[in-house]
Amino acid sequence: MRLVVPAIVTVTALLAFTATSRAQNPRDAAPKTPDLLGIYPGMPMMAARAQLQQHSKRFQVLTAVDDSQLSMTVTDSSNRDLITAFLTRAPNDPAVWMIQRSQNFNASEPMSISALLSALHEKYGKETLTMDRGGGGLYLFWIFDSSGKLRPSAGQDLTACSGGSFLQYIANGPPQTPNGIEQACFRSFYAITAMLNRHDAQMLEAYTVELVNVPYALSAASNTLHAKNAAAEKARRELIERADQKKPAF
Repeated sequence: MRLVVPAIVTVTALLAFTATSRAQNPRDAAPKTPDLLGIYPGMPMMAARAQLQQHSKRFQVLTAVDDSQLSMTVTDSSNRDLITAFLTRAPNDPAVWMIQRSQNFNASEPMSISALLSALHEKYGKETLTMDRGGGGLYLFWIFDSSGKLRPSAGQDLTACSGGSFLQYIANGPPQTPNGIEQACFRSFYAITAMLNRHDAQMLEAYTVELVNVPYALSAASNTLHAKNAAAEKARRELIERADQKKPAF
């Protein structure tokens, strides 16, 4: 397995710091911490499936038909609990690059903001960045270095990053000319993001917690792009060879 070496200098520079540790398979050097429900970026698909199944004995893990994700929806209470693990694509071995967990609450079974924050702080420590986007939306970010160690500070530009924005690239490869925000995200957004939808000052309407390693995802997506380009080039050569055989007689 080879990392792609894109022609565009900006993407090449962003990949450089991951190349030495992930030259053959981006999974190999992925740290096992932090995790979300015991699932971490770089975790092999089958191990992640087994770990996710431990979340419920009643509800089964579902696998997308294209092996792009694992998911579980727990509906044994009025508050739905949805967990999704997103997977790298061929030619990479399928492994997790992002995990999301979401819950919605109703008035009869609420969760307080303090309860959620207490659980997050116990698991991950003090958040690195915070952004209040108004309208009840509060975002907290735990930013990690490449080894998985929590960073006490980080640039505010990383609050514009999210794993969801990388979904469009994981199957078809990263953009050749990433903008400034994308460059920052591709370079160093290894993070837990907690997105709180607040009902009021005390109660939640919903939350989503996301763990993503974007540099790891970038490496895997570049492998995928390289393989697709190679397959397209092979098909083009074969088409030319077939066309060359159709020499007419005059």
